[in-house]
Amino acid sequence: MKHETRDLDLREAVAWPGWCCSYCAAPVEARPHGLFCAAEGRFFATHRGVHRLMPDERRRELLAGLELYQRVRRDEGWRAEPGLPDVPETHPHAAIWRMRAARFRQALGMISGRLGAGPWRVLEVGAGCCWASVRLQERGHRVAAVDVNLDPDDGLIAAERLPGGAGIQRAEADMEALPLEPLSFDLILAAGSLHHAQHLTRTLVELRRVACRGSLLLVLDSPVYRRREDGEAMVAARMRELSRRYGLTVGREGQSSYLVLGEIDGLFRGAGWRAEVHGWPSLPREAGRDVLEIARHHRRTARFPIILARRDG
Repeated sequence: MKHETRDLDLREAVAWPGWCCSYCAAPVEARPHGLFCAAEGRFFATHRGVHRLMPDERRRELLAGLELYQRVRRDEGWRAEPGLPDVPETHPHAAIWRMRAARFRQALGMISGRLGAGPWRVLEVGAGCCWASVRLQERGHRVAAVDVNLDPDDGLIAAERLPGGAGIQRAEADMEALPLEPLSFDLILAAGSLHHAQHLTRTLVELRRVACRGSLLLVLDSPVYRRREDGEAMVAARMRELSRRYGLTVGREGQSSYLVLGEIDGLFRGAGWRAEVHGWPSLPREAGRDVLEIARHHRRTARFPIILARRDG
């Protein structure tokens, strides 16, 4: 009976959100303990509720950078905890989570005004432990989540630690090549993840492929700079810190990046999205903050506006 229940859950997982073979894009079939592509004769294991759909070659390419990322996250105390993004004032990252929670709730209010009450079909990319997916699921929306990070403390497997997290459809997959049917989602969420994409335009085009006509893309918690040189200074400082902390030679490739305010419209438009930036300070406030930041940090630091984009066409 237990195995029959597991097989039924897998069949439902294939029916929605429409997982596909990551090699040939053919639909996959539910099999015991995984998904099967009849066209390729390939089996994709399902481990602790996560479909291992990423191609082996891509997994090997990402391995070194992913292991460093996981180590840094672990050392900095990032992990799945019930209640996220709401944490106690004594939490070591309380200030960051407080800002993330405020942006998340503000953005959901904006989306409800455009998509209606729902339920929405949602894809979260770079979902990490799936805290945002859990919150959306609690509101009655249907949610799927992908990430390359399976860390049991901070990645997709860690969703088990969150109430309802184990019920979210999850897959190990790269946001630049999603193993999903086209035109499948009303909302795509990138919370703290879009700046990790190695090829932003390619990623935005891929997100558009799986988005329904009239759907929305919500980008949260990605650093945005007005000047590219400030973003490069941030990346360089981060690389120096990682090299000092771990005694490694850290290269630019594979490091998280940033967005440039004046390039957002053209970047998104070129990939088939109409983007809006919400929450950027007025010029007088921005100038005043710049003075303080340069005095304190010797450079301007990032802003984290809400970027909301509608599929164009």
